[in-house]
Amino acid sequence: MSDGDRLIHMSKISALKEKPFQSKSLSTEGELENIAPIRSFEVWKSKTVELKAKATYSFHNLITRPRYFLIFFLARFQVLRQIYAYGFRFKSHSLKTNAETDSLFELDPVPTVKTLKRDGVCGGLDLPSQFLNELQQYLLTQDCYAGGKTHLGFKINDKEELDRAFKQPFYVARYFNLSADCPQIRQLVNDPKLQQIATGYIGNQAQYTGASLFWTFPIQGVSVDADQQMFSHFHYDIDDFAGLRFCFYLTDVTLDDGPHVCIQGSHIHKRISYILNFFSRIQTSAELEKTYEPDKFMTISGAAGSGFMEDTFCFHKGNPPQSRPRLFLQLHFAAHNYGQTKYLDDKDPNTLHSWRET
Repeated sequence: MSDGDRLIHMSKISALKEKPFQSKSLSTEGELENIAPIRSFEVWKSKTVELKAKATYSFHNLITRPRYFLIFFLARFQVLRQIYAYGFRFKSHSLKTNAETDSLFELDPVPTVKTLKRDGVCGGLDLPSQFLNELQQYLLTQDCYAGGKTHLGFKINDKEELDRAFKQPFYVARYFNLSADCPQIRQLVNDPKLQQIATGYIGNQAQYTGASLFWTFPIQGVSVDADQQMFSHFHYDIDDFAGLRFCFYLTDVTLDDGPHVCIQGSHIHKRISYILNFFSRIQTSAELEKTYEPDKFMTISGAAGSGFMEDTFCFHKGNPPQSRPRLFLQLHFAAHNYGQTKYLDDKDPNTLHSWRET
């Protein structure tokens, strides 16, 4: 098996079947008639609120990031991404690869890129144990932010105290300013093999756009940061006309610890209805089973330090952890950075505060 085809542990998954709604027994037909309009109104109200939020978000992007707003509408079409890739294949290289720097990885970039283009996902990334330990020790000294809120910073060892204070659990905690401050992240970004893969996959215009490093925690019911739970549903991302992420588990991840799930080949093949829905890129497992064969649904588990690469246009999700928290790192590469800061994880230090202060 070639380096490019190595996957950490990708097993077929049986997509969760949605259970039909089971109502409590009603004593009379009149009770059923009375409750039906109430449920219909609640569904309509929920959909209206969701649509309003997404319309507001789209309008905000139009005003603040007009170039990305155009990408958001056009890049979802595979044929336009292919035209873009062809037209920019000769553009000057923007990544500064140092050929004299030793890579942390043993994989061969050429077959890796080939596998990525075919499947949209590929394994074979394994962090050296010493590097992993140094990164883990660094993160113990840094604040992460509950729900991604800049006023809710805490050390991960203080998580239980935070939960007691809020009396309702958080699902996610995110780290910020890693691209600028974390030496291990900078080393990964400048790794010659990762840069060769990014250039081979995205094109000569490939550039690093930021890091995403976050905890997901086992929870019961709805979390304080319920909006963050949407990432546990199948979706695809539109970062640019071409996007690639290098992903690493920084804790052991079994099938019960929130493994990442990806649908092979979905970066190329999508139903037109999935593409033309401009207000939501989320689909249920039951819906996607109608389009993709069961062996395309890949669950990725692995020991701390194991990693994989993924095209952002693939349908993917993170299963909610059932037993232990999961720490997950993503390095984002794209043709352009449409953010309003240098990196996606940049935050003004003056806006970051401990939860104890607030």
